[in-house]
Amino acid sequence: MDIPDPVAVLASERFGLDYLYPYQRLVAANVLEASDPGPDGAGAEALRQIVLLPTGFGKSICFQLPALLLRGPTVVAYPLLALMDDQRRRLESLGIACALFRGGQEPSERKAAESAVERGEAKIVISNPECLASPRLLDFLKEARPSHLAIDEAHCVSEWGESFRPSYLEMGRVAEALDPPALSAFTATASPTVFEAVARILFGGASYRVIEGDPDRPNISYAVVRTLNRERSLARLAGELERPLIVFCSSREGSQMLARVLSERLGEKEVRFYHAALERHEKKTVEEWFFGSADGILVSTCAYGMGVDKKNIRSVIHFEAPTSVEAYLQEAGRAGRDGKPSRAVLIAGPGEEARLAMERDELRRSRFRALLDYALSEQGCRRDTLLDLLGAPRERRAPCSGCDRCEAASLGEEEPAPEGEAEIRAFAKANRRRFTKNEAIVLLLGKGGSAREPPRCAHWGALGGWEDKDARRAMDEAIRIGVVREWDRWPWKGRLSPRH
Repeated sequence: MDIPDPVAVLASERFGLDYLYPYQRLVAANVLEASDPGPDGAGAEALRQIVLLPTGFGKSICFQLPALLLRGPTVVAYPLLALMDDQRRRLESLGIACALFRGGQEPSERKAAESAVERGEAKIVISNPECLASPRLLDFLKEARPSHLAIDEAHCVSEWGESFRPSYLEMGRVAEALDPPALSAFTATASPTVFEAVARILFGGASYRVIEGDPDRPNISYAVVRTLNRERSLARLAGELERPLIVFCSSREGSQMLARVLSERLGEKEVRFYHAALERHEKKTVEEWFFGSADGILVSTCAYGMGVDKKNIRSVIHFEAPTSVEAYLQEAGRAGRDGKPSRAVLIAGPGEEARLAMERDELRRSRFRALLDYALSEQGCRRDTLLDLLGAPRERRAPCSGCDRCEAASLGEEEPAPEGEAEIRAFAKANRRRFTKNEAIVLLLGKGGSAREPPRCAHWGALGGWEDKDARRAMDEAIRIGVVREWDRWPWKGRLSPRH
């Protein structure tokens, strides 16, 4: 039985929306993930994002919807009192409490708003830059520990900040003081001036993400590579795919380890890592190197954003599945921002189901399960599956412009099995119950004899050229998932045979 999507349920029950546009889901998912402490309580990477949506495209739901699921309040900055009053009326008509702070309020009105925030009754705080910059309100909101700061009409930072609304220049200080896990700037203007001003004033030069209205990127070809050994598959792909290349992984330690692994296996120095714990000057050094590199490999956590808008990234590899389809599409979307053909490859293999089984939070579990279904399903266009998961209407889509499934179908080919699986299965079938696991690995690697007198067994050397540790990990995974069976009873105890 499928677990209902809590975000979609909330959109229907509280906002009367039967459908969320993909970009609304993307923005809301970013905010929820950034504010989620995770199962270990370590917290996610801080989120900085610019959301580009034309007027009337439903941007308010992007911060109002997650606000009802976050621990701390969502603070929304509007440029005009008319907008503030309009949003309050709309929320109250939906039965959603909010707190409004503006200049010239009666003390009793301000006190009532503060009390609603303190009780957790008002999950949305509405104000303007002038009030937010005032010491009293800023100190009060710091104590409330907001989860999200959303700045509406963010183009005002560049258009008004230098002239008659200097308070907009203070919004960077406000954001730094509140230090929310998520900071979003909403605008309908995508000019370089706006981007530069937002990045400088609001984000302090930190890297950021960009969310646009249409999540479909026709120039990106999607693929999933199933594997028995992630590191071997990663090294093979990194050696084959066009560069510049980004490899995304889930942890800071993992990014450093994988950069070292790739450098050693590929024999290259142009491999570096990037994560949120680097010092600012370290980040700048890596960003400048990667921006200017024509064939570099960057291994990163989700901390690598669009602050350095490198348009010619040709390939993105995910070493493991991220936490949601929204996260996957955004990170895969780092590729091909110049509009030229690019590749996004997800490595699927050992450990995914175990990660799912360990997840106890219903929301995180349902979103991770959806992406695993994409990775592990046995049929269907990759692009269609991803857009289906986002709820994009099919009637508006163009035909698939590139994915491994559609490419294979056009050539009449079958989807490949995980690398090494066919060789291990064939060895176990031809040498049923003859060899133990360790003996089989030695023989598959082409050892245990000499070139002049190899052992008398079928498929000797079938994994020749593999590293010993790669073959052992692949064999362990083949046994775990049932490709081959390791007998546990005499007289064949410890020996291998095919499972089926």
